[in-house]
Amino acid sequence: METVNMGAVQNAPQCPFDSGLLETAKAAFLANSAWKGVYDEAPDGARRRLELSFLFSMNNKSWGDSPDLFCKYREWREVIEATLTQEDLEYLVRVIDKPEAREHYKALLSDRRGERRCDCDVGPKLMSYGDFFGMLDELGEFRSYDYDDETKRSILDDFLPVLENSGDPLETHVEDILATAKLKEARVYPKGEVMYVRVEVQFLTEDAEWSRTYQMVAAWDCLYNLRGYAFPVGKGRRTELPVELENPENEAQREKRHLLMAARIAR
Repeated sequence: METVNMGAVQNAPQCPFDSGLLETAKAAFLANSAWKGVYDEAPDGARRRLELSFLFSMNNKSWGDSPDLFCKYREWREVIEATLTQEDLEYLVRVIDKPEAREHYKALLSDRRGERRCDCDVGPKLMSYGDFFGMLDELGEFRSYDYDDETKRSILDDFLPVLENSGDPLETHVEDILATAKLKEARVYPKGEVMYVRVEVQFLTEDAEWSRTYQMVAAWDCLYNLRGYAFPVGKGRRTELPVELENPENEAQREKRHLLMAARIAR
């Protein structure tokens, strides 16, 4: 496959897609005087990120229908964003109007500065059924895929980085989730690049035994920021809080979770 050099950024990645796709997308967007002004004034790294946005906007429907192409796009985006400087990100935050994209660049900028985002920026994590699915409804269209077993496992493994820095009490129970979760449904919301999952999980009881099975839904964005989670009951619009989450961790649970973590790391 032909690749195209990504420009003057030192060690800049190359586009893994056909060069014609990139040139077509750039031509379409730069025919708009507003976008041309934004692009022409951008630092080199920000230009590369804008080119990726142009390309995704022109091809998101076909990529969204193909898990392989969508994953290739996500991987390439992560490589490009790793090259962005503070100057690049400050420019993108200043000129991009789309709220989701601007928040994404703000989060990257905070990481570059070594800042931790305030939990108040992302709102409450444990939600009611209505609030959780209302949040998803605001994201618009979604796509569901029939993932293979390896991909399902990688999706479930994402609970680790999602919860590690969430500031949410559920972080205590991450080993329970990773050990027992069975993926029942997964969706990708292109707006905001949000991943939604519905899983069956169990939690450790006070005796460090496994609880009954709960239904859990969760959503996180492309930076692994937890957007919210809930525990639906049956087919109605109800949620419950598993009783195992109401009590503080005891020594028996702590020891069991250490064993679960060791087994996970050795896997």
